Amino acid sequence: MLNPCSIITFQLLIICDFIAHQASLFLYRCIKGEPSIEEYYEMYSEAEKYNNQITEAIRQSHYCPAISNTWKGGSCEIRISGTSLKGQTLILSSHAQDHLLGAIVKATTSGSNKQYIVLVLKPDVPSTTQTPLEKKSGNFPEGYFMVPKSKRGLEDDGYFAAPTSRKGSGAINIELPHHGAAAGVSYEVRAIDSKELLCICKQKIKIDQVRLLEDGSSAAFSTTVQQLLDLKSGGNKYPQAVDPVKDLKLKDVELVEAWYKWNSLREKMETNKCHDCIKLEEHLKLAKEIKRHKEEVNALKFQMSDEALQQMPDFQGRIDVLKEIGCIDEDLVVQIKGRVACEMNSGEELICTECLFENQLDDLEPEEAVAIMSAFVFQQKNTSEPSLTPELSEAKQRLYNTAIRLGELQAHFKLQIDPVEYARENLKFGLVEVVYEWAKGTPFADICELTDVPEGMIVRTIVRLDETCREFRNAAAIMGNSALYKKMETASNAIKRDIVFAASLYITGV
Repeated sequence: MLNPCSIITFQLLIICDFIAHQASLFLYRCIKGEPSIEEYYEMYSEAEKYNNQITEAIRQSHYCPAISNTWKGGSCEIRISGTSLKGQTLILSSHAQDHLLGAIVKATTSGSNKQYIVLVLKPDVPSTTQTPLEKKSGNFPEGYFMVPKSKRGLEDDGYFAAPTSRKGSGAINIELPHHGAAAGVSYEVRAIDSKELLCICKQKIKIDQVRLLEDGSSAAFSTTVQQLLDLKSGGNKYPQAVDPVKDLKLKDVELVEAWYKWNSLREKMETNKCHDCIKLEEHLKLAKEIKRHKEEVNALKFQMSDEALQQMPDFQGRIDVLKEIGCIDEDLVVQIKGRVACEMNSGEELICTECLFENQLDDLEPEEAVAIMSAFVFQQKNTSEPSLTPELSEAKQRLYNTAIRLGELQAHFKLQIDPVEYARENLKFGLVEVVYEWAKGTPFADICELTDVPEGMIVRTIVRLDETCREFRNAAAIMGNSALYKKMETASNAIKRDIVFAASLYITGV
């Protein structure tokens, strides 16, 4: 029966996959025959990453004399070579639109933030009904009067005049953002901050700030737009950017490398046919959606895969260990050794199983066997050193070597296990002598004198040891070892006596 969470995850996977597929088909239909917008979007995203790195470094820069920044209330003030910024050409970003050529018209201060009034060329196709500005002669609600070609521009008194030399009031009489069209392209005048700055260009143009911002002269706008268009002539889509080493005097190697990578991506984007597409903004949004849906699909696929398990490497390593010692085969089918390991609950499964299959208990008497088995269930680390017979000492060393070998095998398969620590944690031989004497019939008071372990711990260990004897007896039945089966029965009966297994005084007679 499927888990409801699995069903929901599977349904989400199908829905996200369908959305991504449909978006891809729609995008393909939108730009069929053109270079892939996904390729352009990848360059766009990578360039944005480098741009953010450069911008952040420049904001915190104190070593660059050509471009410096002053923090005022979290904003960034840009100064280029200590000169006036008016007419400085820039490359800006605007929402999804990128690489817009513009020029600074005026630097303004809004509160504690430094802002810049810029004129930006837009990739939009100019509207046929768009007029540069309203004229003083009045409105024409019924249509537009076409001025004869010989008289066009005469209404603007300064159309053919040089830039005005009069000192302006500094007021901005046009409404921002201001949109218009000139020389066959659209433009926009708006305020920006340094976050929208992509690149500083070397060239500067002449700006008539008074006629642009105070008079709103269509002739001044046309002249400015034409100057910007002239910078894109000669096969260059954009003016040359400032050099980070020669012009900006940057010394940071990583920053200079990021600058060059960003500039290389920018040049590739400029040569891409998608760059001048009038629907670039729409296609970039769609490409971003496609990428987001693909990431969601991949995330859901990952969650449904084995790789999503945090312990998967550890799990695979343990599978390899079980294959190596023969608990499972190559098809992950449990073998008889694995069935025996499943019976072991009171001790470390691998050590107990190897102990049985190596017949380490066969040459021991029941009392000696149960004494060695106490190492599986005893928990106290620091105890007095027991005094053992030669047979018990040999059996102890043999079991310890088995634990070391298993620890090394697990470490070989990349499990975070130290063989010595593994053997020390799973085998504690502190009560071997005590259990041996108890199985031989020594009184409880006498065995307590053989160790510094508390009496309660001795009782608890022997009681748990009886459960271990039952587990080993069941394992012997699976293996078909009748001699071991009888030995475990005898060992269990030997320790099940006297005060250790006496009924509790609190519940007797209840």
